[in-house]
Amino acid sequence: MAKKGLKKIGCVVLMSLSVSIARAQQDASTPGTPAASAQTSPTPTAQTSPTPAATPAIAHQPSPAEMAVAQFTPTNDPKEIVRRSMEIDRQTLDLARNYTCQQREVIKHLDKQGNVKSTEVKTYDIGFYYGEEYSRLIMKDDKPLDDKEKKKEDEKLEKFLAKLRNQSPEERQKRAEKEKKEREESRAYRLDVANAYDFRIVGEEELEGVNTWVIEATPRKDFKPTQPHADILKKIKGKMWIDKKEYNWIRVEAEATDTISFGLFLFRIHPGSRFNFQQMHLNDEVWLLRHLYINGGARIALLKNEAIEQEDTFSNYKKFSSTFTILPGVKEVPPEEKQK
Repeated sequence: MAKKGLKKIGCVVLMSLSVSIARAQQDASTPGTPAASAQTSPTPTAQTSPTPAATPAIAHQPSPAEMAVAQFTPTNDPKEIVRRSMEIDRQTLDLARNYTCQQREVIKHLDKQGNVKSTEVKTYDIGFYYGEEYSRLIMKDDKPLDDKEKKKEDEKLEKFLAKLRNQSPEERQKRAEKEKKEREESRAYRLDVANAYDFRIVGEEELEGVNTWVIEATPRKDFKPTQPHADILKKIKGKMWIDKKEYNWIRVEAEATDTISFGLFLFRIHPGSRFNFQQMHLNDEVWLLRHLYINGGARIALLKNEAIEQEDTFSNYKKFSSTFTILPGVKEVPPEEKQK
Protein backbone atom coordinates (compact mmCIF):
# COMPACT_ATOMS: atom_id res chain seq x y z
CA MET A 1 0.00 0.00 0.00
CA ALA A 2 2.79 2.40 0.86
CA LYS A 3 4.67 1.71 -2.37
CA LYS A 4 1.58 2.56 -4.46
CA GLY A 5 1.01 5.74 -2.53
CA LEU A 6 4.66 6.77 -2.75
CA LYS A 7 4.65 6.05 -6.48
CA LYS A 8 1.60 8.24 -7.03
CA ILE A 9 3.11 11.04 -4.95
CA GLY A 10 6.32 10.66 -6.93
CA CYS A 11 4.28 11.22 -10.07
CA VAL A 12 2.75 14.36 -8.60
CA VAL A 13 6.20 15.60 -7.56
CA LEU A 14 7.66 15.03 -11.00
CA MET A 15 4.57 16.47 -12.68
CA SER A 16 5.26 19.56 -10.65
CA LEU A 17 8.39 19.99 -12.74
CA SER A 18 7.27 18.27 -15.98
CA VAL A 19 3.81 16.95 -16.83
CA SER A 20 5.22 14.71 -19.59
CA ILE A 21 5.95 12.06 -16.96
CA ALA A 22 2.25 11.57 -16.27
CA ARG A 23 1.55 9.49 -19.36
CA ALA A 24 3.08 6.28 -18.13
CA GLN A 25 2.88 6.62 -14.37
CA GLN A 26 -0.76 6.71 -13.31
CA ASP A 27 -1.42 2.96 -12.89
CA ALA A 28 -3.54 2.97 -16.07
CA SER A 29 -5.89 5.58 -14.63
CA THR A 30 -4.81 8.49 -16.83
CA PRO A 31 -7.78 9.52 -19.02
CA GLY A 32 -7.21 9.43 -22.76
CA THR A 33 -8.90 10.96 -25.75
CA PRO A 34 -12.63 10.41 -26.50
CA ALA A 35 -13.66 6.92 -27.64
CA ALA A 36 -14.00 6.27 -31.37
CA SER A 37 -17.26 6.81 -33.24
CA ALA A 38 -18.29 7.02 -36.87
CA GLN A 39 -16.95 10.57 -37.01
CA THR A 40 -13.64 10.02 -35.20
CA SER A 41 -10.37 8.42 -36.14
CA PRO A 42 -9.88 4.63 -35.65
CA THR A 43 -8.77 3.21 -32.32
CA PRO A 44 -7.26 -0.15 -31.31
CA THR A 45 -9.43 -2.82 -29.66
CA ALA A 46 -8.72 -5.97 -27.67
CA GLN A 47 -8.39 -8.01 -30.90
CA THR A 48 -5.84 -5.78 -32.60
CA SER A 49 -2.16 -5.35 -31.90
CA PRO A 50 -0.36 -2.09 -32.57
CA THR A 51 1.42 -2.09 -35.92
CA PRO A 52 4.16 0.26 -37.05
CA ALA A 53 2.74 3.16 -38.99
CA ALA A 54 3.78 3.44 -42.62
CA THR A 55 6.05 6.35 -43.43
CA PRO A 56 4.21 8.67 -45.84
CA ALA A 57 6.09 9.72 -48.96
CA ILE A 58 5.41 13.41 -48.44
CA ALA A 59 7.42 16.38 -47.32
CA HIS A 60 7.87 16.89 -43.59
CA GLN A 61 5.09 18.97 -42.07
CA PRO A 62 6.19 21.09 -39.10
CA SER A 63 4.53 20.07 -35.84
CA PRO A 64 2.83 22.68 -33.62
CA ALA A 65 5.83 22.46 -31.29
CA GLU A 66 8.29 23.09 -34.13
CA MET A 67 6.27 26.08 -35.29
CA ALA A 68 6.20 27.42 -31.74
CA VAL A 69 10.00 27.10 -31.41
CA ALA A 70 10.45 28.95 -34.71
CA GLN A 71 8.63 31.95 -33.24
CA PHE A 72 10.84 32.19 -30.14
CA THR A 73 13.59 34.77 -29.96
CA PRO A 74 16.92 33.86 -28.29
CA THR A 75 16.92 34.13 -24.50
CA ASN A 76 19.02 33.26 -21.47
CA ASP A 77 16.30 34.08 -18.96
CA PRO A 78 15.81 30.82 -16.99
CA LYS A 79 12.16 31.53 -16.13
CA GLU A 80 11.36 32.21 -19.79
CA ILE A 81 13.21 29.02 -20.79
CA VAL A 82 11.09 27.00 -18.35
CA ARG A 83 7.90 28.71 -19.55
CA ARG A 84 8.72 27.87 -23.17
CA SER A 85 9.57 24.27 -22.30
CA MET A 86 6.18 23.81 -20.68
CA GLU A 87 4.44 25.20 -23.74
CA ILE A 88 6.37 22.81 -26.00
CA ASP A 89 5.60 19.91 -23.67
CA ARG A 90 1.88 20.69 -23.79
CA GLN A 91 1.90 20.70 -27.58
CA THR A 92 3.70 17.34 -27.89
CA LEU A 93 1.49 15.30 -25.54
CA ASP A 94 -0.70 14.14 -28.45
CA LEU A 95 2.39 12.77 -30.23
CA ALA A 96 3.33 10.80 -27.12
CA ARG A 97 -0.07 9.10 -27.15
CA ASN A 98 0.78 7.50 -30.51
CA TYR A 99 3.28 5.15 -28.86
CA THR A 100 3.02 1.89 -26.92
CA CYS A 101 5.88 0.48 -24.83
CA GLN A 102 6.97 -1.96 -22.16
CA GLN A 103 7.59 -0.90 -18.56
CA ARG A 104 9.86 -2.93 -16.26
CA GLU A 105 9.27 -1.98 -12.63
CA VAL A 106 11.75 -2.95 -9.90
CA ILE A 107 10.68 -2.17 -6.32
CA LYS A 108 13.06 -2.76 -3.42
CA HIS A 109 11.73 -2.67 0.15
CA LEU A 110 14.35 -1.28 2.53
CA ASP A 111 14.97 -1.58 6.25
CA LYS A 112 15.91 1.32 8.57
CA GLN A 113 19.57 1.02 7.57
CA GLY A 114 18.75 1.15 3.86
CA ASN A 115 19.40 -2.55 3.27
CA VAL A 116 17.15 -4.44 0.84
CA LYS A 117 14.59 -6.67 2.58
CA SER A 118 12.75 -7.87 -0.54
CA THR A 119 12.48 -7.12 -4.25
CA GLU A 120 9.54 -7.18 -6.66
CA VAL A 121 9.96 -7.12 -10.45
CA LYS A 122 6.99 -6.65 -12.77
CA THR A 123 6.80 -5.96 -16.51
CA TYR A 124 3.84 -4.33 -18.22
CA ASP A 125 2.68 -3.74 -21.76
CA ILE A 126 1.37 -0.16 -21.97
CA GLY A 127 -1.12 0.36 -24.79
CA PHE A 128 -4.24 2.24 -25.76
CA TYR A 129 -7.79 0.95 -26.20
CA TYR A 130 -10.58 3.24 -27.33
CA GLY A 131 -8.18 6.10 -26.63
CA GLU A 132 -7.58 4.99 -23.02
CA GLU A 133 -4.18 4.04 -21.63
CA TYR A 134 -3.94 0.59 -20.06
CA SER A 135 -1.05 -1.21 -18.32
CA ARG A 136 -1.25 -4.99 -18.75
CA LEU A 137 0.93 -7.17 -16.51
CA ILE A 138 2.89 -9.67 -18.66
CA MET A 139 5.80 -10.84 -16.47
CA LYS A 140 6.71 -11.24 -12.80
CA ASP A 141 10.33 -11.52 -11.68
CA ASP A 142 11.27 -11.54 -15.39
CA LYS A 143 9.26 -14.74 -15.98
CA PRO A 144 6.07 -15.05 -18.07
CA LEU A 145 2.81 -15.33 -16.13
CA ASP A 146 1.44 -18.80 -15.48
CA ASP A 147 -1.94 -19.80 -16.95
CA LYS A 148 -3.89 -18.72 -13.87
CA GLU A 149 -2.23 -15.32 -13.70
CA LYS A 150 -2.61 -14.78 -17.44
CA LYS A 151 -6.32 -15.61 -17.26
CA LYS A 152 -6.73 -13.10 -14.43
CA GLU A 153 -5.05 -10.38 -16.50
CA ASP A 154 -7.21 -11.27 -19.52
CA GLU A 155 -10.33 -10.90 -17.40
CA LYS A 156 -9.18 -7.54 -16.05
CA LEU A 157 -8.55 -6.27 -19.57
CA GLU A 158 -11.92 -7.51 -20.81
CA LYS A 159 -13.66 -5.78 -17.90
CA PHE A 160 -11.81 -2.56 -18.74
CA LEU A 161 -12.77 -2.87 -22.43
CA ALA A 162 -16.40 -3.72 -21.72
CA LYS A 163 -16.79 -0.56 -19.67
CA LEU A 164 -15.50 1.58 -22.54
CA ARG A 165 -17.22 -0.44 -25.27
CA ASN A 166 -20.63 -0.07 -23.66
CA GLN A 167 -20.49 3.64 -22.95
CA SER A 168 -23.56 5.58 -23.97
CA PRO A 169 -23.29 8.82 -26.00
CA GLU A 170 -24.04 10.72 -22.78
CA GLU A 171 -21.22 8.94 -20.92
CA ARG A 172 -18.79 9.67 -23.77
CA GLN A 173 -19.81 13.32 -23.66
CA LYS A 174 -19.19 13.45 -19.89
CA ARG A 175 -15.82 11.80 -20.42
CA ALA A 176 -14.89 14.38 -23.08
CA GLU A 177 -15.96 17.23 -20.79
CA LYS A 178 -13.92 15.77 -17.92
CA GLU A 179 -10.85 15.52 -20.14
CA LYS A 180 -11.31 19.10 -21.32
CA LYS A 181 -11.48 20.27 -17.71
CA GLU A 182 -8.34 18.31 -16.82
CA ARG A 183 -6.45 19.85 -19.76
CA GLU A 184 -7.44 23.31 -18.55
CA GLU A 185 -6.33 22.45 -15.01
CA SER A 186 -3.03 21.16 -16.40
CA ARG A 187 -2.40 24.48 -18.13
CA ALA A 188 -3.18 26.32 -14.89
CA TYR A 189 -0.85 23.99 -12.97
CA ARG A 190 1.97 24.91 -15.35
CA LEU A 191 1.47 28.54 -14.40
CA ASP A 192 1.73 27.59 -10.74
CA VAL A 193 5.02 25.79 -11.42
CA ALA A 194 6.44 28.82 -13.20
CA ASN A 195 5.42 31.05 -10.28
CA ALA A 196 6.47 28.68 -7.49
CA TYR A 197 10.23 28.83 -8.07
CA ASP A 198 13.21 31.03 -8.53
CA PHE A 199 15.07 29.55 -11.52
CA ARG A 200 18.81 29.82 -12.04
CA ILE A 201 21.02 28.50 -14.85
CA VAL A 202 23.84 26.61 -13.12
CA GLY A 203 25.58 25.17 -16.17
CA GLU A 204 25.35 23.52 -19.57
CA GLU A 205 25.68 19.81 -20.37
CA GLU A 206 25.35 17.44 -23.32
CA LEU A 207 22.74 14.82 -22.53
CA GLU A 208 21.11 12.27 -24.84
CA GLY A 209 23.08 13.80 -27.69
CA VAL A 210 21.75 17.35 -27.27
CA ASN A 211 23.09 20.47 -25.59
CA THR A 212 21.08 21.42 -22.52
CA TRP A 213 20.74 24.17 -19.97
CA VAL A 214 21.01 22.90 -16.40
CA ILE A 215 18.47 24.92 -14.42
CA GLU A 216 18.06 24.88 -10.65
CA ALA A 217 14.60 25.43 -9.15
CA THR A 218 14.38 26.85 -5.62
CA PRO A 219 10.91 27.21 -3.98
CA ARG A 220 9.67 30.77 -3.42
CA LYS A 221 8.46 31.46 0.11
CA ASP A 222 5.82 33.91 -1.14
CA PHE A 223 4.24 31.44 -3.61
CA LYS A 224 0.43 31.20 -3.40
CA PRO A 225 -0.92 28.06 -5.17
CA THR A 226 -4.08 28.19 -7.28
CA GLN A 227 -4.45 24.48 -8.17
CA PRO A 228 -4.96 21.24 -6.16
CA HIS A 229 -1.66 19.73 -4.94
CA ALA A 230 0.28 22.82 -6.05
CA ASP A 231 0.95 23.62 -2.39
CA ILE A 232 3.53 20.78 -2.35
CA LEU A 233 5.72 22.83 -4.70
CA LYS A 234 6.88 24.85 -1.70
CA LYS A 235 8.35 21.64 -0.26
CA ILE A 236 10.19 20.44 -3.37
CA LYS A 237 13.47 21.60 -4.84
CA GLY A 238 14.74 20.43 -8.18
CA LYS A 239 17.03 20.61 -11.14
CA MET A 240 16.17 20.19 -14.81
CA TRP A 241 18.05 19.67 -18.06
CA ILE A 242 16.31 21.49 -20.95
CA ASP A 243 17.19 21.14 -24.65
CA LYS A 244 18.77 24.43 -25.79
CA LYS A 245 17.43 24.07 -29.34
CA GLU A 246 13.84 22.90 -28.93
CA TYR A 247 13.18 23.39 -25.18
CA ASN A 248 12.40 19.72 -24.47
CA TRP A 249 12.72 18.26 -20.96
CA ILE A 250 15.57 15.72 -21.05
CA ARG A 251 16.06 15.04 -17.35
CA VAL A 252 14.55 16.11 -14.02
CA GLU A 253 15.72 15.57 -10.44
CA ALA A 254 13.54 16.51 -7.47
CA GLU A 255 13.77 16.17 -3.68
CA ALA A 256 11.29 16.70 -0.86
CA THR A 257 12.65 19.31 1.54
CA ASP A 258 9.88 18.95 4.13
CA THR A 259 7.11 16.51 5.06
CA ILE A 260 4.43 16.31 2.35
CA SER A 261 1.01 15.27 3.65
CA PHE A 262 -2.01 13.98 1.74
CA GLY A 263 -5.48 12.91 2.78
CA LEU A 264 -5.74 14.62 6.17
CA PHE A 265 -2.32 13.26 7.21
CA LEU A 266 -3.25 9.68 6.30
CA PHE A 267 -0.27 9.56 3.95
CA ARG A 268 3.00 11.43 4.49
CA ILE A 269 6.19 11.61 2.43
CA HIS A 270 9.34 12.09 4.48
CA PRO A 271 11.92 14.85 3.79
CA GLY A 272 14.81 13.67 1.66
CA SER A 273 12.67 11.49 -0.63
CA ARG A 274 14.07 11.74 -4.16
CA PHE A 275 12.44 11.43 -7.56
CA ASN A 276 13.98 11.73 -11.01
CA PHE A 277 13.44 10.73 -14.62
CA GLN A 278 15.19 10.85 -17.98
CA GLN A 279 13.73 10.85 -21.48
CA MET A 280 14.88 9.75 -24.96
CA HIS A 281 14.20 11.07 -28.46
CA LEU A 282 12.24 8.87 -30.86
CA ASN A 283 11.64 9.24 -34.61
CA ASP A 284 12.86 12.85 -34.52
CA GLU A 285 9.41 13.88 -33.28
CA VAL A 286 8.91 13.25 -29.58
CA TRP A 287 10.73 12.75 -26.26
CA LEU A 288 9.45 9.77 -24.27
CA LEU A 289 10.28 8.33 -20.87
CA ARG A 290 13.36 6.11 -20.60
CA HIS A 291 13.95 5.85 -16.86
CA LEU A 292 12.14 6.70 -13.61
CA TYR A 293 13.70 6.51 -10.14
CA ILE A 294 12.06 6.95 -6.74
CA ASN A 295 13.81 6.64 -3.39
CA GLY A 296 11.92 7.66 -0.30
CA GLY A 297 10.04 6.94 2.86
CA ALA A 298 6.35 7.22 3.65
CA ARG A 299 4.05 6.78 6.61
CA ILE A 300 0.55 5.34 6.32
CA ALA A 301 -2.15 6.57 8.75
CA LEU A 302 0.61 7.93 11.00
CA LEU A 303 1.42 4.37 12.03
CA LYS A 304 3.52 2.38 9.57
CA ASN A 305 6.73 3.66 8.01
CA GLU A 306 8.03 2.10 4.83
CA ALA A 307 11.05 2.92 2.69
CA ILE A 308 11.34 1.84 -0.92
CA GLU A 309 13.62 2.27 -3.90
CA GLN A 310 11.96 1.96 -7.27
CA GLU A 311 13.41 1.95 -10.79
CA ASP A 312 11.20 1.83 -13.86
CA THR A 313 12.70 1.28 -17.32
CA PHE A 314 10.67 1.98 -20.46
CA SER A 315 11.61 0.28 -23.73
CA ASN A 316 10.35 -1.32 -26.94
CA TYR A 317 8.47 1.80 -28.00
CA LYS A 318 6.28 1.29 -31.06
CA LYS A 319 4.28 3.83 -32.97
CA PHE A 320 0.86 2.39 -33.58
CA SER A 321 -1.86 2.96 -36.15
CA SER A 322 -5.31 1.47 -36.54
CA THR A 323 -7.06 0.43 -39.72
CA PHE A 324 -10.74 0.54 -38.81
CA THR A 325 -13.49 2.51 -37.11
CA ILE A 326 -16.05 1.15 -34.63
CA LEU A 327 -19.44 2.26 -35.97
CA PRO A 328 -22.49 2.82 -33.72
CA GLY A 329 -24.47 -0.38 -33.30
CA VAL A 330 -21.71 -2.59 -34.74
CA LYS A 331 -20.22 -5.24 -32.45
CA GLU A 332 -16.67 -6.53 -32.54
CA VAL A 333 -16.20 -9.99 -34.05
CA PRO A 334 -14.20 -12.47 -31.93
CA PRO A 335 -10.99 -13.71 -33.59
CA GLU A 336 -12.31 -17.26 -34.06
CA GLU A 337 -15.30 -15.96 -36.00
CA LYS A 338 -13.12 -13.81 -38.22
CA GLN A 339 -11.18 -16.87 -39.31
CA LYS A 340 -14.22 -18.76 -40.62
